[in-house]
Amino acid sequence: MKKQLISATAAACISLAGIALPASAELPITLNAGAGYWYFDRDDVRGFEPDDTTTTWAGMEWAFNDNWAAEVIYAYGDSGEFKSGGPDMEVTNWQLGMLYYGGSYIGEPMRVRPYVALSAGEIKLEADTFDTVETTINGGLGVRWMMGKRLGLRVEGRAIYSLDESETDYLVSAGLNFYMGKVDPDPIPAPLDSDGDGVTDDKDLCPGTPMGTRVDADGCPLQVAQVASIKLKVNFAFDSDVVQERFFADLGELAEFLKRFSDLQVDVEGHTDSVGPEDYNQQLSQRRAQAVVDMLVNQYGIAATRLEPKGYGESQPVASNDTEEGRAENRRVMATLEVEYEE
Repeated sequence: MKKQLISATAAACISLAGIALPASAELPITLNAGAGYWYFDRDDVRGFEPDDTTTTWAGMEWAFNDNWAAEVIYAYGDSGEFKSGGPDMEVTNWQLGMLYYGGSYIGEPMRVRPYVALSAGEIKLEADTFDTVETTINGGLGVRWMMGKRLGLRVEGRAIYSLDESETDYLVSAGLNFYMGKVDPDPIPAPLDSDGDGVTDDKDLCPGTPMGTRVDADGCPLQVAQVASIKLKVNFAFDSDVVQERFFADLGELAEFLKRFSDLQVDVEGHTDSVGPEDYNQQLSQRRAQAVVDMLVNQYGIAATRLEPKGYGESQPVASNDTEEGRAENRRVMATLEVEYEE
């Protein structure tokens, strides 16, 4: 009857693995079943000396993590004998304890996982004329060879000490095991890109970039080239180098531009119409350029070293000197600035 029980238990464990796995692939249970061999070191059991014998066994483990697991084992053999004759002997043993594994449940096949076992339980030696039940503690070493991700081969040896009889027996066993828990690593999640700039958060040195902003490899906004420009034109009355009040606002804008771009140097160009001697007009154009420079320096605080007045006389007209309107356009001071910058 007991032999049938242990066989049924082993068959149930293997069947349970095939049924339960699809329902819960994350259940950290290992089902074990196999055969073993008892080496009895004791000399006397109720006047008889037990002979070594075979046994079958089944068990189950619950893994707390990759290394620690709780285990329960039940072993039964009914072919035991005594060396000096006598009745046949049945050996029953159960154990409850802990296993400490090396390695991990997660990994590829053909891995070896050594382990240490420590447990307590009972051993029952039973014959026709007597039976004895003893409390035991045991320790052992084993190795689990993972033939597949879930299916493995287990081989171990244990020393089983009887607290009641102060005797040590030995059980060597081998069997198959089937693990029902997680055997594949969690998928690596795609890196986050919280601001949607194309650079993942783990590499983004400038998080929170506004949507649509062009960024570099570090996720920081690209410096975009910009061009700023300004053009000053101050007209003068005939034969005059006095800056008229209506041009003061234009000079103020030029001054603000120069303050914004403090490294700029400016050529202030003075011009005249063609009325009068050429030498006189050259000097007049220089005075007109100087008048604009003086106002930028004295009224707006621009450093004189940044301003270069240059008179061109009547040599560069922008309109015909044959008409009053054309000559009025030619009596002028010009300054044209353009700068490229990044922001």
